[in-house]
Amino acid sequence: MLKPNIFIAAIVLLTATLFQSYGNAAELEIELTLPDLNVQPYHRPYVAVWLETPQRKHVTTIALWVEKAEWFKDLRQWWRKAGKSAANFDGATGATKRPGTYTINWNGADLDGKTVVAGKYLLNLEVVREEGGRDYTRVELDLNKDGKITIDGTNEFSQSFVTIKSQ
Repeated sequence: MLKPNIFIAAIVLLTATLFQSYGNAAELEIELTLPDLNVQPYHRPYVAVWLETPQRKHVTTIALWVEKAEWFKDLRQWWRKAGKSAANFDGATGATKRPGTYTINWNGADLDGKTVVAGKYLLNLEVVREEGGRDYTRVELDLNKDGKITIDGTNEFSQSFVTIKSQ
């Protein structure tokens, strides 16, 4: 016969496993297009992609493309939400990119590796170019539903897409 403490521990472990397997956030595939602008001088844009709750609370930074940390503050919307703490971007940074279409994959986890609970979120996309323009957009996502969303940029990024793959 099982002792009560072992039995309770087994139930807690089983419950945690079940909740981890169901209700997890979806995976995202973001196809971001940086247009080939005919401007001089052309500087590669800084890009920030992050997730917020519907109440606009930062959840995680998905991607951050910058040359040097001193330029983080130029991504004004992202900086106000997450840029002041290395915990909000460490592991999500990468080099700036040339014009083209790039795929950013997000596995449904925050930067600490914890799974983001499925539900409704705001996906934010900010693209800023030194001596250039600024594009910022926010789209609502429901991570419980598969689908493809079109994001229209106005200058610094072109029409782009987000594909939601629920788990």
